[in-house]
Amino acid sequence: MTYHLYTVMPLFVVFFWLILFLLNNQTRDLPKRFLTVFLVVVFINYLGHQIYFTHNYVIYKVFDGIWVFTSLSVYPIYYYYLRLLTVDKRIQFKWSWILLPAISLSIFTAIIYLLMNPNEIDRFIQEILYHNREVQDEYNSLIQLQIFRINLFKIVFVIEVLLTLIFGLRLIADFNKKIRAIYSNIDNKEIPNVRMLLFFLVLTAVISGVSNLIGKDFFIDYPYMLVLPSIAHSIALFGICYVGYNQNFTISNLEEDQFIGEHEDIHEESKAESMVGLEFDRLYLRIKELFEKEKLFKDSELKMNDLALRLGTNRTYVSRLIHERTNKSFCDFVNDYRVIHAEELLSSPNEFSLSIEKVAFESGFSGISSFYRAIVKKNGIPPGKYRKMKIANFVEDEDEKF
Repeated sequence: MTYHLYTVMPLFVVFFWLILFLLNNQTRDLPKRFLTVFLVVVFINYLGHQIYFTHNYVIYKVFDGIWVFTSLSVYPIYYYYLRLLTVDKRIQFKWSWILLPAISLSIFTAIIYLLMNPNEIDRFIQEILYHNREVQDEYNSLIQLQIFRINLFKIVFVIEVLLTLIFGLRLIADFNKKIRAIYSNIDNKEIPNVRMLLFFLVLTAVISGVSNLIGKDFFIDYPYMLVLPSIAHSIALFGICYVGYNQNFTISNLEEDQFIGEHEDIHEESKAESMVGLEFDRLYLRIKELFEKEKLFKDSELKMNDLALRLGTNRTYVSRLIHERTNKSFCDFVNDYRVIHAEELLSSPNEFSLSIEKVAFESGFSGISSFYRAIVKKNGIPPGKYRKMKIANFVEDEDEKF
């Protein structure tokens, strides 16, 4: 009973999220629709796993080619889902080539099965796939081709996992870098919980890679070892689906916000390259004045475009100026001012009655979580402890006066 539970656990996780995606109106969003396709492929793949581990020999010999296709499609499809989040506003069919290994090897598998007679199929399944019988004689060419196919599958699968991990995480990093250059508030804009997504991607990559290298037949010989990949895959799939379900900000939203001033940016790019001297200094002093005197940072939805409009120039100009002078992104530059202002409020005896939430919003933060992260990043302690420390210092100073 426990063994059968482990064979279907990932299947139930995928089915749960698949239903949720199909019922949610947000599936009109292209990346979410594509993630739904990913879940369908994963569901079929785990259905193949379930058929294999429940020893349905007759069904599995028909399903084997489909299982090969879905197994080699999962990571390429997920990589393209990341492209739809971060780079491509619409599906570009030129990327269909990433499915060629899956299509080729699945067709190759199906052709070999068609060429094999019933005795050869029975021997391949019982001796190679399930280890139900000991090897009696040497294998003929068709069974040898099946063994070659299994080994080739393992190599291709590991390569796909590594490439998806490397290039997928690069897409995420580049996308988040663009966001930090445009927005001062990145909550719900960055691919959420990047560290979590990185963890889940690495987890699935490691588990998939190890499971693939040792082969499914290992879990036939040691059935209760199946608990490890089953639980790990279930957790990783749940995490990936959770992140995808809550991701509502994509490259389309980013480009809409970038559109303002885009024409001017193109014409001013060469000017931004050569901007030096007094003009450079004056513009930077004006930026500092806007933040230090006019406290522009208090606008929680402040964008690079807003600052550029206040300065009467374009965002490329301003972005390069800030980066050259501070070596910071626009987001980090603005949040530094917010943190300094928050520290002043937390340290001022006249403001000790302000709630932590009020301090966060008064300083321009869009939420408590981003405020906590910023304070902890700079001071190593949360805002509540920072305030207590400042209160203690204030009381100590007052006592010394007497």
